Amino acid sequence: MIGLVLSMIRARPGQAVTAFVMAMFALAAAVSAPVYITTADRAVVASEVDAAPVNELVVQARRETNAGDRAFEDLAPKVFVFPGFSTVFSAETNTYVVSPVAGVDPIAPRFVYRDDTCAHLRIVEGRCFISASEIILSKPTLDQLKISVGTVLDVNWSVFDSEGQEWVPAGAHPTAMSVVGAYEPIDATEQYWADFGYFDDRPSARRVTAPIFAGRLSLESVDRLTERQALDVVIDHDAITGDSLAAVNGAVESGRSQLQGLSGSPTVKADLPHLLRRIERDRSLVAQVVPVAAVPLVLLCWFVLFVAVAAATAERRLELGLMALRGVTFPRRWWLAAGESIVPILFGAAAGFVAGNYLVRLAAWLLLGASGDVPLSEGASAWALIALVGALCAALLAQRAELAKKTIDLLRNVPSRLSRWGAPVFEVAVVVLAVVAVLQLREGDNGLTGFATFGPSMVVIAVGLLAARGVLPLAERSGRRALRRGRIGPTLAAYAMARRPGSQRILAMFVVAIALACFAATAATASDDNRDLRIRVEQGADRVLTVEPVSRTELLTKVRALDPAGDFAMAAAMLPRSEDSGVPPMLGVDSSRLAKVALWNDARFTAAEAAAALRPDVPRESIVLDNKDVTLDITVDKLADAFRVRFVLAVVPLDGSAAGAVDFGAPQLGRHTYIRNLPMCVNKCRLAALRIDQPEDRGFDATVTLHSMAQHGQTVTDFSQADEWRVPETPGPKLLVPQVSLADGGLRLEVANYKGADVAYRLLPADAPSPIPAVMARAAGMGDHMATFDGSQIAVQVAGEVAQVPRLGPRGGIVDLEYAERLSTERVDTITPQVWLNANAPADILGRMQDQGLKVMTDRRIGPLRDALDEQGPAVALRFHELAAGLAVILAGGALWLVTALDRQRRRGELRALRAQGVARRDASANGYLALVGTAAVIGPFAALASWLLVREHLPVFTDDPGSFPVPIWPSPLPVAVAWAVAVLILAGLALLAGARLRAATRQR
Repeated sequence: MIGLVLSMIRARPGQAVTAFVMAMFALAAAVSAPVYITTADRAVVASEVDAAPVNELVVQARRETNAGDRAFEDLAPKVFVFPGFSTVFSAETNTYVVSPVAGVDPIAPRFVYRDDTCAHLRIVEGRCFISASEIILSKPTLDQLKISVGTVLDVNWSVFDSEGQEWVPAGAHPTAMSVVGAYEPIDATEQYWADFGYFDDRPSARRVTAPIFAGRLSLESVDRLTERQALDVVIDHDAITGDSLAAVNGAVESGRSQLQGLSGSPTVKADLPHLLRRIERDRSLVAQVVPVAAVPLVLLCWFVLFVAVAAATAERRLELGLMALRGVTFPRRWWLAAGESIVPILFGAAAGFVAGNYLVRLAAWLLLGASGDVPLSEGASAWALIALVGALCAALLAQRAELAKKTIDLLRNVPSRLSRWGAPVFEVAVVVLAVVAVLQLREGDNGLTGFATFGPSMVVIAVGLLAARGVLPLAERSGRRALRRGRIGPTLAAYAMARRPGSQRILAMFVVAIALACFAATAATASDDNRDLRIRVEQGADRVLTVEPVSRTELLTKVRALDPAGDFAMAAAMLPRSEDSGVPPMLGVDSSRLAKVALWNDARFTAAEAAAALRPDVPRESIVLDNKDVTLDITVDKLADAFRVRFVLAVVPLDGSAAGAVDFGAPQLGRHTYIRNLPMCVNKCRLAALRIDQPEDRGFDATVTLHSMAQHGQTVTDFSQADEWRVPETPGPKLLVPQVSLADGGLRLEVANYKGADVAYRLLPADAPSPIPAVMARAAGMGDHMATFDGSQIAVQVAGEVAQVPRLGPRGGIVDLEYAERLSTERVDTITPQVWLNANAPADILGRMQDQGLKVMTDRRIGPLRDALDEQGPAVALRFHELAAGLAVILAGGALWLVTALDRQRRRGELRALRAQGVARRDASANGYLALVGTAAVIGPFAALASWLLVREHLPVFTDDPGSFPVPIWPSPLPVAVAWAVAVLILAGLALLAGARLRAATRQR
């Protein structure tokens, strides 16, 4: 029997090769899922480790001890012994160094010993230290001390004097040290340096920006009482893999507990668990998302094999009938029918198992940022076995209908009509399973797990089957109508669609393939759009530079000097969080540049409209004063309960220095002139407020009329316009503010009957709108007050709402930075001062900022941040959907080619008979396959849409899942249209080619 089966295969090599190729593709597609999961797993682990901050890859143990105590130094490095772990011990003390050059200020550097220091420094002059009396300094420190390599310095121990806020020498005697080299760090951000911040350019009481490095004996020779010791356990990137996560975590936790038990009770910090949690989340999402595409791909593989084997068996009906007529028993007939398909399937499965692995390797090389070779047996065996068993079952099931027929039906060699009950029962079962999967997905809390994983694929298959069931009767009616009109070609094509049993299966297969292509494009595009939106919102601009803390005025002034035209740079800073938990976070921006610089994400309320709303016109510009005498002409009509009250002028220096308040003396009844100079206003000041202060803001009654303010003999303001001035907001019932009115040629301020309430007797220039306008995220919510920069409460008015606020997303708002500054009367360091840049920023922007005195701390660009999101687990997993969609279209095209090849052999005689009757070759060769592709092209997108609407809410896009960026229902249409067009064109091209080959068959003799 085996020989006979092999003879049958040799007699029909085309069918055997086709079955082999189809089985190979089917198994390759099935194996691709587990191999891709393993490959993607390695990729996401590598990308997360590469993107991890230093603190997550370094275990840090710290303690301060007496000089000479080496217990920690001897025992700590022995705690962490694990492949890929390296320990770095360091000890340091504070020193005081006086330059031998007269007139040079002393410095108080850190004196540091660190294991293997010289390997991580670049020696720019001299050499590295060797002996106990040698030290190396940074090149800027050498220049600062005005010394050169070879100089001998006296190094003394130092302590910090909290009263004088400076470092002072504290050792009994200094130690002479020879400077043998000048260094610079090779990479100050590498793991080796941990979190010590040795190279901090910010000004400090040490008056130096880099430490002294020396050997352990050099540190011992410094006369000191204490030193700080540390152990940094540096975890190599290669040590963390998907297989080693648990072992690495166990080693870190064990080492941490042992370190905490050492003498001196060192503090231990290990942020590695944060990284491991992100990695586990990434891996679980990959394992969750990939099967959503893998399941329909495997089902399609089985279906394709079923269609191919069913078509091949149908072509051998006469042969099977002759065997039955000659008395061949049913088992032998079954083996002869099945063997011709099963043998190529088995060989194709073996080849597909290997091909699938290398296919995924190629896809990983093209689609993933990092991966590696995956062994053939890893993760794929179970899927391959399931796919092979399913393929064999599909092949056997495809032959059952022909083998079960009576001999007379087989000998007639007329295609059977569809089963009266078998096909409908199968379709009902698929629909029921789809409903069950949808209900589990909708009602359950576990997302795309369990049977819910089959939900999207079952929906697509159910839509395809039901569409085929509904379309084919329409095709038959269309054929009858065409026949009545005498249109032979359309009649034959329509009847071929409606009456041949394989047409319904092929249509369903086409619908599934096109739907998978559309679904993959939809999911990938929607996720890409979502990642784009998130990174645009959270970043705020193409490039964001965080600078050292400066005043708000200084930040605004320097950024405007950096970009006078406002074409590429904008200042931004966070406002303090309000004590009211109901007030969302607020961001101050230089709104005059908002439209050009910020990445705006709301078309209904544009950036230009937001800028106009944030910066309305104000009654007056700010009053600017210098340090010369200021004259106030004031009439005091009434004072009651006013003890120790004073006239005070509050000013804010424009150079960013501390705000000041100048005491103009005690008020006197009647009209008087008060004169004082403003010593803090050398570089000019902005008038913030005119106040009458009483200790502890206790209440009093007073009526005061302001006539004029003058400087340099010129009137600064005559107080003749009431709308140019305002009084503080009154957020509480215990605070009274004066009533303002015009009287006696000036501005009258009056408080009467305070009755024990506190009084804020202040007059403020109306150089900023009150309430201050804010543009809020719709979901943020906002009361009527917020905190300004100095912590005081100011009124706020919502001037517009958007879906997402730059940087703050759906949970915040923005105000104009300059107006918020004008509403503040105290100098407080700006919270996270930033300079936002657009794509037009010049290449030398960092140098220009340094020239303006802005020290850049961090530089975040939108490109690398977006790339990092693309390497997270959900993004990596979704790329398999695109791979699966391509394989699905290839499988459907291969099945079409096989079926048309068999159909051509069977229909050759029919076509010649039709040609003999005078039917045109074009009409005779009409086969309906192009119509099937066209029908599937219409139905497929709707099947994909139904599946997408089902799974959209459960499709993860981000590992950290902020919940602020739901997946959009309608992604960008162009990528989806391209995927649909490519799939349709491939199938339509094969259908046209099949029609051409069928027409060619009519010419053969």
